[in-house]
Amino acid sequence: MRYDSARSMIFQAYQAQHGSVMAGASEIAQLGAQVQHTKRNNNDWRIVNGLEAGAVIGAVESLPPHLHATALYLFGPFTRDELDEIRETVEIALYRQMLASGVRLPGQGSGRPTADMHNTLRYLCCAALYHHGQVTWPYQRQGLQTPRAVQRWMSDEYGVEIETRFWSRRDRATWGNVWEHALCIVDSWECECLAPVAALVAVAA
Repeated sequence: MRYDSARSMIFQAYQAQHGSVMAGASEIAQLGAQVQHTKRNNNDWRIVNGLEAGAVIGAVESLPPHLHATALYLFGPFTRDELDEIRETVEIALYRQMLASGVRLPGQGSGRPTADMHNTLRYLCCAALYHHGQVTWPYQRQGLQTPRAVQRWMSDEYGVEIETRFWSRRDRATWGNVWEHALCIVDSWECECLAPVAALVAVAA
């Protein structure tokens, strides 16, 4: 595999693990196997690939659960079905982080958020994760660029309606502010999960 960008390295490492060539990459790394320099039956490239993939996988697997899941969701070579459990882990972690940060929800007033507000927040977090996964490099798709796009996506995916008339106001809490806060958290999580993988590039240089 190529040690180029952390995003690409995560994809390559888990793609190698999917195949039969390097299914034991992490085991090889744990055993500290030495590359044999022989011209007679040279499979060194397979061993090197395994060691490199094992190092990347080890870095990702050592992350806290929500960052580990973030790395796999954003950059892993997985199908939509394979991603279901991973995505849910990140969505729940994002929802809990939003609550822990004391975010104010539209219409909350001075009391506690209602069940409907919590429900909307949970699925807005889902939309934020989906959006980030679409627009982040190397995908750079359109994502959910407007309040109406967010509204349509939440309605289509979960049957949840969100009021967008007051998406952006200065005199009250708005869903636009909540949306921006969620995107900032996901962006920071992306940086945190990429950092230990990017550090491998410096070591290999």
